[in-house]
Amino acid sequence: MTLLIAAVLIGATPAFAERAVLKAGVARVEITPSVGTPLAGYSKRHGQPSTGIRDPLYVRALVLTQGQETAVFVSGDMLIFPRPMAEGILKKVSSELKISPNGIILSATHTHTGPGAIAPGFLSEMIFGSYRPQIVEGISARVIWAIRQALAHQQPVRWGSGRGVLPGLIENRRDPGAGVVDPELGVFMVESAKGEPLAMVVNAAAHPTLLGSQEMRFSADFPGELTRLMEAAYPGVSCLFVNGAAGDVRPRGSVGVNSEERLKLFAQALAEATTGVVNQMKVEPEGKLATWGRRISLPPPQLKLGNLIIPTFIGQFMRPTSAYLNLIALDKTLFVPLPAEITSELGMNLKRRLATQGKQAILFGYANGYLGYAVTPEQYEAGGYETWMTWYGPTFGESLVDQITQLAGLYSSEK
Repeated sequence: MTLLIAAVLIGATPAFAERAVLKAGVARVEITPSVGTPLAGYSKRHGQPSTGIRDPLYVRALVLTQGQETAVFVSGDMLIFPRPMAEGILKKVSSELKISPNGIILSATHTHTGPGAIAPGFLSEMIFGSYRPQIVEGISARVIWAIRQALAHQQPVRWGSGRGVLPGLIENRRDPGAGVVDPELGVFMVESAKGEPLAMVVNAAAHPTLLGSQEMRFSADFPGELTRLMEAAYPGVSCLFVNGAAGDVRPRGSVGVNSEERLKLFAQALAEATTGVVNQMKVEPEGKLATWGRRISLPPPQLKLGNLIIPTFIGQFMRPTSAYLNLIALDKTLFVPLPAEITSELGMNLKRRLATQGKQAILFGYANGYLGYAVTPEQYEAGGYETWMTWYGPTFGESLVDQITQLAGLYSSEK
């Protein structure tokens, strides 16, 4: 396939930590804004103010260090981290905490009842409500504080990763009966040298939309219920939920009589599956940590407003023309931030291609900024909401998969 994204290769070689003790630290900080702040996720709300708090919103941080190498994983109960907000956080973490951008993954759970008012502009304010810079500043400060706390409380650790499946729990919203879904569950676990659980990363692909547009209270949706269950089951652990290639998938809507029951039943099933993976997990006493990345040029924007196509020369002023891709590896476990909302078919293809390189991928969707949707050419041709939100044309998704696969090929766990 001819690549439509040109990569700048300078500085892309993985940085390998010298053989040293692997350390980790975790932190959890609440980020729930004041009641009255708009919610993000559904334009049907028309930016109306929130009316309460169903459950608190958090940002969770896990930091791994080995010698001079540092990796930071952040999961925030947000719809997304808009690009300006993400870039501001990443810049401060890099400059103030001296952590390379290669080693940072800032991801959102994609809850549709998270903080709004986080991005300026007409289209953004349709989804997020009227922009309030103080909301962005407050959440950003708490994200950085969580990372600082995780850095300050590190200890030697062991780790493990495992996989399971979620049969019957996920459906494709474009074709609920027969559409492609990724039923895989990925779990990454960190525990102290004494065997006490410290952190758990749970990776599954599904839109957190069990609470619909009529819900006007802040909530982390099913990721919040899942993390609550896991943190209760494993006292002392911090559970980070990271969404995957969830662009066209959601929890099945036929389980439960109302949204509250569906949310609790889905989270309970996900928690039970996670516990099953943890119980079968092999713990590793050591590992090799590596981080690397490179900047890529994006294709010319191809923006749509319904049937209206915005000329490319205008789109270039509305959307970024480049992006930074980075990867983190711990032995054969590969942590992959996705700066776009990619569909399940693309995500599964990416994981298959990485598996041929001997890597077990954990996909962090909605990470390090947001470049809209990424769909297959066939999905683009078929049209629908995902196509309207695809900003870089029909081949952007496949090209992004190609670029990540090539970047991953620069690393070998056998080095």
